Amino acid sequence: MKPITSDTEARPAELQIRLKRRAFLKRLLGATAALLGGNFLAACGNTVREDATVTSPMASPTAAPSPAPTSTPTPPPTETPRPTPTELPWVYPNGPSKLGLHTVSPNGAFPFVRSVTEAGGRIRLMKAVGNFGILREVKSVSPQTVTIGRWPYVEAVDISGDPAQAAERVLRQHMEAWQYERDVVDYWEVLNEVDPGSPEGHVWLARFYWAAMELAEAQGYRLALFSYSTGVPEWADWAAIVETGIFARAAQGGHILALHEYDWPFLRLHWGGSLPGQPIYDPDRGVLAGRYRHLYRDFLIPRGEVIPLAITECGLDPGVGGQEPDFPWQRHWLKELAWYDSKLVEDDYVIGAAIFTLGGTDSRYFDYENLLPDLREYLLRLKDL
Repeated sequence: MKPITSDTEARPAELQIRLKRRAFLKRLLGATAALLGGNFLAACGNTVREDATVTSPMASPTAAPSPAPTSTPTPPPTETPRPTPTELPWVYPNGPSKLGLHTVSPNGAFPFVRSVTEAGGRIRLMKAVGNFGILREVKSVSPQTVTIGRWPYVEAVDISGDPAQAAERVLRQHMEAWQYERDVVDYWEVLNEVDPGSPEGHVWLARFYWAAMELAEAQGYRLALFSYSTGVPEWADWAAIVETGIFARAAQGGHILALHEYDWPFLRLHWGGSLPGQPIYDPDRGVLAGRYRHLYRDFLIPRGEVIPLAITECGLDPGVGGQEPDFPWQRHWLKELAWYDSKLVEDDYVIGAAIFTLGGTDSRYFDYENLLPDLREYLLRLKDL
């Protein structure tokens, strides 16, 4: 069968622009609504009026000159309207859910975790940005929940110079902030969605993390590596990263991999596509959501270098681009996460996925505080599978 071509392969420049736009929107969440205000397509009509030539009934047929032929104007080309996205069916996982929470402001996160736990359920993953006190509360009622923290004040690095020196400079600042919650945070993210843009840049970043692991281990910390954005990196980048030996080194130190996965308006929208340069087509993976399978199936599993994976951000993100649905995102939010959950539970190396986000952002597209009761019901429905 001919491989399905993804948007990444068919229109690489367009998708890259969309993903860069998404990164920009995440840094300016308050402007999301304004930036997306014109993102609707209108259907164009294609009816062209033809003017008829009328001959006066008083004119003599033999005396009247023959009318010149009237040319029909050629209508301008019109873009074929794309159908408005419609809702997709429910797909449930065949085991307990791997969905968890991402928090900027804790809000109702702790009561939610306590309620799920008291009912016999389990929250697989919990991530906090900046406000780490919520992780202490979570561990008090659910010690088996994997906790990840990210200190948001140093989250980027200049891809130049000596990566070991850069790691020492960055880790020194991070570990000063980590020390107060070191007993309740299992893994720490260092950077956030850094994209070097080339295989050489990604190799530099791998060496940065190699040095960071050594520094962290000396102080008793474990890291969640890379924290790449949705759609990053490319297949050739992963090939270069893997050759550094970074994953075998991470396994030795008990570290994990962190990735972010989003899509819009459906998480399953780009499922089944291939990546540029990928030599073997496998429809059972995604271009955006489920992109992690390219790394694990093509590289880490064959090499015996599998390390645990945490999806530390996931969800529906209009910054990715795509057609606006004709219904509120809240109506199919849980349905799309359930589909994504069904893929996560198939992979035993996946710890879980933290849904972005509670608190601290534009509630129009991200804050799902009001949907926590639905999420609770969903988690408890699956707890005994």
